[in-house]
Amino acid sequence: MNLQEQNWINLFGDISPEGTAWYGIWTRYSPELEVIKSFQSIRKFLANEDQTVINQQNNYTYADGSTEEKKWQMEKKIANQSDGIVHPASELMRALSLSEEAKTWMCPELKIGNYFSSEFFFQHQNFRTSVSVIYGENGELVRLTQIREHLNSYLEQKPGAELKNISGSWVGKKESMTPDLQIYQEAELTQFELDPSAGQNKTFFLPDGIVINVPEKVNIGEEFELIVGKMVIENRYKRMTIKYDKDGKFIQLISEVFDRKD
Repeated sequence: MNLQEQNWINLFGDISPEGTAWYGIWTRYSPELEVIKSFQSIRKFLANEDQTVINQQNNYTYADGSTEEKKWQMEKKIANQSDGIVHPASELMRALSLSEEAKTWMCPELKIGNYFSSEFFFQHQNFRTSVSVIYGENGELVRLTQIREHLNSYLEQKPGAELKNISGSWVGKKESMTPDLQIYQEAELTQFELDPSAGQNKTFFLPDGIVINVPEKVNIGEEFELIVGKMVIENRYKRMTIKYDKDGKFIQLISEVFDRKD
């Protein structure tokens, strides 16, 4: 199987003609972690019989009772590119998937004058959380968004606590993807810390065990990385990292899964 085909299957392989619907709560935060807006959504995906056409329908319900609907269609022969999957909502972004449970929607290149964003997805069984990191046209961080979703129905439980420290011994598995969609298995990890940037990035803690390590501003001429992690269940932490070079070009996507040994 070629790399483009594998990326498509990793992203859409679980979608059927009957459809998959994720019911979620979106919460948008300022860089000071003030809640800007919170609202409900349903993101529904339907595939044709051979999964070569994906239809996406997003329905939003806002706090004032107003609603909004957005629809897109992705044809495999057009959207499935050598550097990722193009979404009709933004030709400047690509979808990459290391596996069914490690997916991201990201910009292949930083271009000052354009918005620059990424969405990181963490799935466990019928639960999914995604985190968006959005920079403005000047490269400054403008918003963080957390989306808590559940398959086919809204979540009943409230968000869990923040995760500001860890203890115990951990062991991790790591794999990475390069811009040509090649996937590499990395050496086993024996050290785990919540800020792998060693203080270079700013750390944000959100409910439900979300930890975000990102620059407050991204610039051409400086290497940088965007890092988001989540405690998906007790004693299991998942993290994804997107790395960029000095020219602002994407060079590596990393997925890590840590399990507590004691």
